[in-house]
Amino acid sequence: MRVDKLPVDERIKRVVRERGIEELYPPQAEALKSGVLEGKNLVLAIPTASGKTLVSEIVMVNKLLSEGGKAVYLVPLKALAEEKYREFKEWEKLGLKVAATTGDYDSTEEWLGRYDIIVATAEKFDSLLRHNAGWIEDVKLIVADEVHLIGSYDRGATLEMILTHMLGRAQILALSATVGNAEELAEWLGASLVVSDWRPVELRKGVFHTGTLIWEDGKVETYPENWYSLVTDAVKRNKGALVFVNTRRSAEKEAIALAKVVSSYLTKPEKRALERLASEIEDNPTGEKLKRTLKGGVAFHHAGLSRTERTLVEEAFREGLVKVITATPTLSAGVNLPSFRVIIRDTKRYAGFGWTDIPVLEIQQMMGRAGRPKYDRVGEAIIIARTEEPGRLMERYIRGKPEKLFSMLANEGAFRGQVLALITNFGIKSFGELIRFLERTFYAHQRKDLSSLEYKAKNLVYFLIENEFIDLDLEEQFIPLPFGKRTSQLYIDPLTAKKFRDAFPAIEKRPNPFGIFQLIASTPDMATLTAKRREMEDYLDLAYELEDSLYTSIPYYEDSRFQGFLSQVKTAKVLLDWVNEVPETRIYETYSIDPGDLYRLIELADWLMYSLIELYRLFEPKEEVLQYLRNLHLRLRHGIREELLELVKLPNIGRKRARALYNAGFRSVEDIASAKPAELLKVEGIGAKILDGIYRHLGIEKRVTDEKPKKRGTLEDFLR
Repeated sequence: MRVDKLPVDERIKRVVRERGIEELYPPQAEALKSGVLEGKNLVLAIPTASGKTLVSEIVMVNKLLSEGGKAVYLVPLKALAEEKYREFKEWEKLGLKVAATTGDYDSTEEWLGRYDIIVATAEKFDSLLRHNAGWIEDVKLIVADEVHLIGSYDRGATLEMILTHMLGRAQILALSATVGNAEELAEWLGASLVVSDWRPVELRKGVFHTGTLIWEDGKVETYPENWYSLVTDAVKRNKGALVFVNTRRSAEKEAIALAKVVSSYLTKPEKRALERLASEIEDNPTGEKLKRTLKGGVAFHHAGLSRTERTLVEEAFREGLVKVITATPTLSAGVNLPSFRVIIRDTKRYAGFGWTDIPVLEIQQMMGRAGRPKYDRVGEAIIIARTEEPGRLMERYIRGKPEKLFSMLANEGAFRGQVLALITNFGIKSFGELIRFLERTFYAHQRKDLSSLEYKAKNLVYFLIENEFIDLDLEEQFIPLPFGKRTSQLYIDPLTAKKFRDAFPAIEKRPNPFGIFQLIASTPDMATLTAKRREMEDYLDLAYELEDSLYTSIPYYEDSRFQGFLSQVKTAKVLLDWVNEVPETRIYETYSIDPGDLYRLIELADWLMYSLIELYRLFEPKEEVLQYLRNLHLRLRHGIREELLELVKLPNIGRKRARALYNAGFRSVEDIASAKPAELLKVEGIGAKILDGIYRHLGIEKRVTDEKPKKRGTLEDFLR
């Protein structure tokens, strides 16, 4: 179908043609003929890079221009939200306003009411539904990107409940990878279904075993025995390669090894550009490895990198400066990063009690990254047979079909939170009404028999009544209680809230950072660091040493909770080091963690600390304890000792600048207000813009010049 034949607003056609698109891909044309432009729900299940996003853009913008209202675009990851936000900003030239929202689960975000296209993570939108944000009534269309994640154990229930809530209230466009039961999903949503294997770039798939590459069509090619030859072959042809491995350490190890090989194919200008790129990476153990690999034209990509580092690597790969990325599978479900050749080194991963096969759907998602539209006529996806029989890999992953999706609503943690929200935030009044709502879910559509879920729901309601989240009146109607309503709004597991409430008496007697951090680490909402076997004795000694600070007893060695408890102690110790201003590099080295791990720990702990304070406020709090908790929260957010609390309340003053000011003798707001600008500009990290912002915040009129005197008082000086 030609773009000019589309039955949509002429302005949409103009924007699409400005991108150089005159003709739609076959699955795009089929999707837009399905009735979706007339308001019908649609499940679009087509391969990566086949144009799902363009379909969603045309549907969204056409609906908004013709009917008004709002469109919400749901994504699984913050990085994807940022990417889609940048892409959709182009539509602002038609007078539409685009926004993205991903953080702070305790807000109605009423400011979003001024926007037309809202990009959000599923969790964020779920929290907005719970807060009953006024603008949600205006939502006319929900686009669920990566809807196959409804089968994800930890996140699937959230997406399923959002779609259940919005069914009948808004049009739904569900974008999916090719899955085993797309028909079942479409049936549940009352949607048309467009399924296709068509790709804009032909995909060749094969298995490599000790120098022999066997393609799906039976053709055979010979290479040197080591699979690195597949990488160098791509680089020699001036093409890129993505290598998927199963662990972070493997990604780093392979990147270091490949950099030695790839560097010989780099030009002098490329080497100079890569040197400059490497100089932007932070100095820490992971950063040092990344610098080494970047200089050789290779990078690794995993969740341990900071967001800035991941973005830098992705951009350099898109530009062709980085020739090879070694990555964990998270990249395959993340940002749009196609490559001529995809090499899958591992088809197994370690999962708790042993090695398991990576699902076909995941491997096929990785393979789908092969082939760059506009650049490649063919993309190549190659699985390495290291210990597996090549024939088995060919049958399972290349010729095999992806698994069916199954509802994850029965996942204990997710189910607790969702049922509580239905009662406290969505007006479900009785057990019968609760079951009738659950009958509308994908779980009910798949299972038909709801007896097991009904049994689980009954036990859960007893738990919620027993722990005063809800109550029953004489007619057995649900009564939401403040504790339950606030727990649901805070978007935490009711079990987390119960742990917090049970600990309040002990916190009032002995408020202390280590005890509070261990409490946070013990909740189901917190991701803890694993205490390795060789570390256990050290963390057990630490627990006994700080036993008086804990709000729980230390379990016996035989207790099933023992290893989990020591992991909580390790996590609490990391957070304790953070608020005691231990340098980040030392934290990475001491606990063998990466910058991304520390960032996520702090982000989660920050949210749970806020939730603990909010719940404590419901129970006649002692003012001095409340203030202690608020101060500790601020220390956790910034990673500071108590003496810096006043300084970090100033704009753009974080951990390093606050310590530099303090060490230079500026220990209070009063000290800063009375100092000469020239004196403050001598402090490390304090420039004219920063100082000007501080003065504006304090309502002080002082002239700030850009002259930079000699610096003094850095955090490094303090920590020497």
